[in-house]
Amino acid sequence: MVANLKRFTVSINQDMEVDLNKAKKETYYKETQSEMLRDLINRGLASLKDAKDSNRNKSV
Repeated sequence: MVANLKRFTVSINQDMEVDLNKAKKETYYKETQSEMLRDLINRGLASLKDAKDSNRNKSV
């Protein structure tokens, strides 16, 4: 288990619940729900950073 974890709560709509359940069954079946959510959050944050870096490179 990862040390120094911060616990928080988030509300999701029904469509997101369906998508998350599908991802759990198809991709993250060997992982806990918490590990799946951490991975999805990390991927989303990395995507935002990449998009920001890409926009900076286009400006130069």
